[in-house]
Amino acid sequence: MWTLTCIPVNVYHALYPFKPVFRCTQARHFWVFCWLLMALILDNGKGRLKDLCRYLPPKLRYWTLMRMVRSGQWDASVLVSEMSRDVLNWLPAPADGVIHFNADKTRKDKCGRQHPLGLVTRDSQHSPYCFGFEMVVLIASWDRYRIPIDLKVMDPKIKGHQNILFRQMLETVHLPSWVRQVVVSGDAGFAANPTLKLIEKKGGTYVFAMARNRKFTNGKYVSDLMRHLPKSSYRRQATYKPDGRRCDYWVFEKRATLHNLGDVTMVLSKKRRNAGPNQVRLFVTNLKDVKASTVLSLYAWRWGVEVTIKELKGGLHLGQMQVTREAGRVARSVTLSVCAYLLLIRLYGREEASGQPWSLFRLKERFQADLMRQEIDRTERKWQRKLKQYEDAA
Repeated sequence: MWTLTCIPVNVYHALYPFKPVFRCTQARHFWVFCWLLMALILDNGKGRLKDLCRYLPPKLRYWTLMRMVRSGQWDASVLVSEMSRDVLNWLPAPADGVIHFNADKTRKDKCGRQHPLGLVTRDSQHSPYCFGFEMVVLIASWDRYRIPIDLKVMDPKIKGHQNILFRQMLETVHLPSWVRQVVVSGDAGFAANPTLKLIEKKGGTYVFAMARNRKFTNGKYVSDLMRHLPKSSYRRQATYKPDGRRCDYWVFEKRATLHNLGDVTMVLSKKRRNAGPNQVRLFVTNLKDVKASTVLSLYAWRWGVEVTIKELKGGLHLGQMQVTREAGRVARSVTLSVCAYLLLIRLYGREEASGQPWSLFRLKERFQADLMRQEIDRTERKWQRKLKQYEDAA
């Protein structure tokens, strides 16, 4: 373990444009914010505030970090919005001008029962109950990039809050100038009618997994089609992951009109030809005259949000800070992990995605190596100055 003595120049320059977000000048919250992001990147433990103090200067105490996280003098949502906008405009544009937005919900388990946003839930009817709080993560992806651009904490007392937060994210996102097409994808939990109408209103394209209880305009359910459709109607199609890997599915596509949704393209998909109706998945898109393989290939981009959530939890300690009693403190604490991710992209994003898969942990290793090299060079210059003073005095 080694302790830093000053903030590196490249880190300070990358974060300086967001200094106006921190309104309290006496507490020097921007200075504490820079140190806190660096400690989050360097720490390989549990990511609690007391553990992060080991990487900070001795004059930066635990209570100073806690006061900064608890303070309401900085807006977490504005900070993430400004940092993600800066990163999206700084990274190189794709050749086709297509950007993918993918959202998913994640849960962070907690031990205590006094969490302001905690709830008791389980993943399925066969899973045990657990206590924690839930978050909605939105990422933007193209080529090899996966960038978290927003994260919001869900309130269990608000019905359908995850879809409300998802629509707020889509309305407030800042698109780069090179964007020519927007593709939004998500699982069945985010496929609400107001969300799909909002995407169409903004001129975007959506590819969502749907629940089988959807109805056609004639009153029949989609589940009836999935149950009684013979396997001879399915045909084998090759789909491709974002990294170019091939994956074959048995699919059935149909142009239909769904209740409260309008004309859409439906795709029924299963992994094996003899799989039963319970193993068939439904995908819906507003694209016309599109092949089923294209729809599944577009939906495959959604896996990037799962990997990003894993990186935020395993590499940047998402939700580990012990802040309770107020919902605003929880929102600010989870925002810091996203800011640390965006900082790494701002420093090394262009070089790291040139020819290999995107990885947050590789960015962390490069950041740690650069900090170690800068500390060694700084210490060497310090002793050279002292030696020169001794020689001049002699």
